[in-house]
Order: sequence, then C-alpha cells, then structure tokens
Amino acid sequence: MVSSLPAADIQTLVHTALQQGRLSRRDHLSLSTAMLSNPALTARDRQYINQMFDSIRAGRVRLAD
Repeated sequence: MVSSLPAADIQTLVHTALQQGRLSRRDHLSLSTAMLSNPALTARDRQYINQMFDSIRAGRVRLAD
C-alpha cells in the first residue's frame, strides 16, 4: 500500500520532477493515491498534482521505471 504524501513532499516532488523532466512510476502512484484518497489535501496541493499530470500528458515530464 502506498502512503499519502505530506504537503511539503508533494510540492518538492512536483518541483523536482518538473526540473528533471521525469517522474518515477512509484511517485506517480503516490501522487495519484494522495489525490484520490486524501480528504485533507488542500486546493494548493491538488493544483500541484494536477500540474504534474498535465505536464505528463503534454510530454514535458516522462514516467521512468
């Protein structure tokens, strides 16, 4: 089971992935889990996660194994 990420970790993870242009599949799963199952997630954190998902769809960030 993947645990939910704290807000600081979400922001750091998204910032790092955007800079590097890649995101591990494990981190992708962590972000997905946080988005879907964490009712305490703030609107700002949801915005960061959505930004990451948009970047993946647009090809600016790729998923790495």
